[in-house]
Amino acid sequence: MARNNIYLTLIGKLEKRLSGMAQGTLLPPEQELADLFGVSKPTLRRALAELASRNLIEKKNGVGNIVCGISRVISRELIFLCFDVVFFAETAKRFGAVAAEANYFSSIVPLSGDAQSQARIIATVIARNPAGVVVYADPGMDHSGTFSLLESSGIPVLYLIRLPEGIDGNLLTFENADGITGIVLRFYAEGCRHFALYGAGPVNPLAAMERRQGFQEGLRKCRLKIRRELICTRENTPEEQERFFDRFRDPAGRPDAVCCLNDACAGEFLRIMRRKGISLDGIRLSGFDHAPLTTFLPHELLTVEPPMMELGDCAAAMLIRQIENPGFGFTTRKLASRLIVVTPE
Repeated sequence: MARNNIYLTLIGKLEKRLSGMAQGTLLPPEQELADLFGVSKPTLRRALAELASRNLIEKKNGVGNIVCGISRVISRELIFLCFDVVFFAETAKRFGAVAAEANYFSSIVPLSGDAQSQARIIATVIARNPAGVVVYADPGMDHSGTFSLLESSGIPVLYLIRLPEGIDGNLLTFENADGITGIVLRFYAEGCRHFALYGAGPVNPLAAMERRQGFQEGLRKCRLKIRRELICTRENTPEEQERFFDRFRDPAGRPDAVCCLNDACAGEFLRIMRRKGISLDGIRLSGFDHAPLTTFLPHELLTVEPPMMELGDCAAAMLIRQIENPGFGFTTRKLASRLIVVTPE
């Protein structure tokens, strides 16, 4: 490894160590630290001098190096700023692992609360002046003004799934609308000709819009007509929803494929059909997200599995690339999702 890389690696390792130490703590003797990290004492002293210049530690003659500024800037910190921490749990885990391999210190910051609370959280992240930030924004709120401040701060930023309104930046996403299009094409190849769309259950509003567009694109590619009466979402009135389900009582005219906007919607669809006593024999059903609940559904489900772990790997790699090559322009990358068939146990 090049000498300068050894030095940068050591800086990252020392910063990680400092992050878990209380202010006023005495660091181990220099020789002990050099042995611990497998470096020479001159290299260690150079790294310690860098930390002292940023007021993270203070060297006292006859005493040693003392932690004095753990609340200050950690230059190799990468922040994962995320609205939905549960959904992106695997992504955040892989993001942290890849960051650690590159000797960066990662932090997960939930983006929660109302608009004002989220704006304060973003402002706090800016004040920390990290090396870089990955953002999954709240799809239900317009943070364009706040994110404009983040962009103007000079901190490298990578957005996940979609860019906030009015923001131009680095984007890492996965097949979303494309996933539903793929489901329609697969069902069509298997002989389905009458398609319905259901999304009246809990679903991310932006994801719902994109997946509905994917459904329509799939029908277009199959040269099938979009039947408005076979689309049931939160926008439909209770009366329209009742008429939607009543269409499944006619064995001759009912849909033979139902595409749901996510797995939770598929579960809700099955629950309502069961409560109404309507048979699902001969009907193909799909969802999205490959959620754990699919294992317990009483009907075979074709669902989309997003590349959550690969998303974390690529997010860390793309962000670090931008940090270490500040002259690079904005990039967009889309990862492939895959279709999964889940059968009842």
